[in-house]
Amino acid sequence: MYNQNYMNQITHGESERRIHVLFFTPSLGNGGAEMHLLRLLNHLDRKQFRLSVALAQTGGTYEASLAEDVTVHALNPSGIRSSTLRILRAIAPLRQLVQTEQPDILCAFQDHANLVAMWACRNLSHPPKLLLGVQNNVSALYSRRYHPLHLFVRSQMKALYPQADRIIALSHGVAIDLKEVIPEVGNLIEVIYNAGVDSKVVNGAKELLFETQPPQDEPLIVACGRLHPQKGFPYLLTAMRQIRNSIPAHLWIVGEGSERLALEAQIQQLGLTDCVRLVGFQKNPYQYMAAADVFVLSSLYEGFGNVVVEAMACGTPVVATDCPYGPGEIIEDGVSGLLVPPANADALAQSILRVLTDPGLQQDLSRNGQVRSQDFHAETIAASYANLFQQFFGSKAEYSASYSN
Repeated sequence: MYNQNYMNQITHGESERRIHVLFFTPSLGNGGAEMHLLRLLNHLDRKQFRLSVALAQTGGTYEASLAEDVTVHALNPSGIRSSTLRILRAIAPLRQLVQTEQPDILCAFQDHANLVAMWACRNLSHPPKLLLGVQNNVSALYSRRYHPLHLFVRSQMKALYPQADRIIALSHGVAIDLKEVIPEVGNLIEVIYNAGVDSKVVNGAKELLFETQPPQDEPLIVACGRLHPQKGFPYLLTAMRQIRNSIPAHLWIVGEGSERLALEAQIQQLGLTDCVRLVGFQKNPYQYMAAADVFVLSSLYEGFGNVVVEAMACGTPVVATDCPYGPGEIIEDGVSGLLVPPANADALAQSILRVLTDPGLQQDLSRNGQVRSQDFHAETIAASYANLFQQFFGSKAEYSASYSN
């Protein structure tokens, strides 16, 4: 018999039992994995599920957009600056929360949260079903063979991930990579793409830029992501130097991160201060995507690439690196976008110029990209998660009957 957690919901005078899913992640803010979880929480069917989310740190920028009926559990007091300390200190309160709430399913997102969820549920008398969401390229993310943290995380993943009930990989490439790193999890992996489109993307794209006006009569290139080595922005800046030799284009990079000073120095060194802007984190990046003549993903590696889908949904032609993994599963090269090799500034510059100088190609990529983006709509992805959750309990009738025996 499954654990004894349930909730009575009165609908048209009848009592209905719903599956309680507790999600766990470090925070709800600023990242693609967090945005995916936000969309999932807001679109899962309330007739089937009761939803709550546990956070190692509250106050994330996405929390204000969370549906009101989702219960939020803060596992740590505010003011803990170290992200590592926050996630480690979440183990005991998460364990207590699971024992108190007795969710049917605990679904964690991101590797550190996955490990904390496994530790928190160890040796519980009535553990929930444990689902782990792998949101990035494990081999690339923990590639430093002699780095203590990388060694520890990989060793714990190898030891604990095979004990999960299911592992959700956000792309087939990530799934293959994970099987190579941890062969024992091969039969546990389910591939479900990230939720890349919802009404907020569509409505946000309609908002015009007022405080920061796009350049008049000159092409605008937009990129979006953390200012981190993973995103390959130095290659994009080098490509931008080549592009400026042909056309007077401008580049805006939306996002914030540890590489800001290094990127600012490179911008100055390349003589691009008059045409490249680091605009920082923006609550509505979609208006920037929609204002662009071309959107660029220059990443060296990814798990999926939410921003690719978001830009396509905004109707903007996309040029993306065919990095491991994600963009190659989203884009059909030459149809819904253009793919180029990662870490190749020349190829990046040539493809961007190709889009900017070919109006017919712009229109085709825009139209086909919008159509393709709908395959990643939050409602569609939430339905895939719902099907996975239901596999543990059968139909709702079977789930309810399990409590009457």
